Amino acid sequence: MRRAAAIAAAILLIGALYLLAGRRAAGEAGLPLDDAWIHARLARSLAQGRGFGFNPGEHSAASSAPLWTLLLAVPAAAGLPFPWAAYLVGIGTTAALAAVAYRLGARVTSDGEAGLLCGLLIVGTHPFPWAGLSGMETNLAATLVLGTILAAFDGRTRASLGFAAAAGMVRPELAALPTFVLVDSLLRMRPFSKAAALGSTLGCAGASFAPFLLDRILTGLWLSGSFQAKVGRHGVLSAVLEGRTDLVPGIVVSNPSLYLVPLLAALLRDNGALLLLAPIGFRRFLERRPGTHLPWMIGLLLPSVMAIAAPFGGPLFHEQRYIAPIVATMVVSGGIGLFALPGRLSGRGIRRATIGVIVALSAWGTWTGMDRYAREVKNITDMQMRIGRWLRERPGGPGTIATNDIGAIGYATEAPILDLTGLASPEIIPYLRPAIPAAAGRGWNGASEAGLLEFLRARKPDYVVLFPSWYPSRFFQDSLGEPIHRVDLGDNLICGDRTMIVYGPDWGAAALGKEATSGD
Repeated sequence: MRRAAAIAAAILLIGALYLLAGRRAAGEAGLPLDDAWIHARLARSLAQGRGFGFNPGEHSAASSAPLWTLLLAVPAAAGLPFPWAAYLVGIGTTAALAAVAYRLGARVTSDGEAGLLCGLLIVGTHPFPWAGLSGMETNLAATLVLGTILAAFDGRTRASLGFAAAAGMVRPELAALPTFVLVDSLLRMRPFSKAAALGSTLGCAGASFAPFLLDRILTGLWLSGSFQAKVGRHGVLSAVLEGRTDLVPGIVVSNPSLYLVPLLAALLRDNGALLLLAPIGFRRFLERRPGTHLPWMIGLLLPSVMAIAAPFGGPLFHEQRYIAPIVATMVVSGGIGLFALPGRLSGRGIRRATIGVIVALSAWGTWTGMDRYAREVKNITDMQMRIGRWLRERPGGPGTIATNDIGAIGYATEAPILDLTGLASPEIIPYLRPAIPAAAGRGWNGASEAGLLEFLRARKPDYVVLFPSWYPSRFFQDSLGEPIHRVDLGDNLICGDRTMIVYGPDWGAAALGKEATSGD
């Protein structure tokens, strides 16, 4: 009971410090990512009975974490406004993460003190304090991955596959997790049984398919919009789907080092001592029976799969949002490794000194993470939320808005949104990435500026809001007319650029200009 109280107190104290820092910096409660406001708008739509859609009457694959969005809709349906609904679910999932880490540490070491250390470390090591108040799915994904490991360690393969299936509904790259569970179960199967192997294989197939089925049920699509909109042409999956198999060998050779080196740097920054102790923890997972290979597979193989199959943003992107399950595995493995040190290295005095160093390293990362959290909340509030409120107050309302950051602007205005990256508006993808690339003018993530302009002229939104550096050609920007509102950030940390501009295009004049140009 005292151990649970200590962990709960740590969660509440750290959460309060982060919340106060963000509120002080921004002048109001907010969220540190524009993507968090995407989840908020989708969850609000669900809570209001308007379905899983970003725009009214439209199914949307804008959420890459549908299970997280569904959870957010629960407090929203009870009348709790955002960002407070996101805070509540975030703190709840942080508590669940700590509980699973505690159980895993105590179970593997047969030592309640080890469980307490793992529980405290998981809530006090970056990125988990940041994630608890981010409005993002990070801590839920980490919880489900640790749950997958715990069930496998206890020899409960079906339960492990169930956790793995749920994890894939929270982060798309975790759809690979059931395959790891299958391989782990086959490696541990003594004696080998064809019937059991067949059952595990069928279970793996079902668990792997479940996230795609949920996407299909909620949105009508098998894949979340982020795959086409963000991943683009970065990995093997995209190369194969485009029929460019000649690119596969180069991707397989080059991508892992480009991804794994920054991952190692991130883990060293979070807590280098835990990284060094993690291999000892991996061994401890295998020494006990039934045991599991999953920790080292998640720590080593999962990032390699991510790098090769569909990388985006890198390990540090969005405060390690994509690699949080890997970080959680390393943190818990490191805590277990400390208690599994050889006898001459695990004396009470040595252990206490080592624990002091480990806690200090995590505390430093948490402290610096709090400063970044506050600045990021301020960035999003000062730019996207400010522009959204400005548009909401326009005479006659905001009309239809085309923008490349749809979250806070969409949430604040409640207006129909055309997503210029294609996340919530997949119909724009053929314009952004035409079969025959435009001869000149390349935008964000390889987008065709000419194709984007063609799309805008066809749809004629009332306002266009974008980062000018994402679509830098003078012709493209001049085609949108004169800027009518502009926000510049002096200390940008998280937004796509320090400048965002609002245009109010006169599409009739643009069409006349196009005709005049073509007639020359």
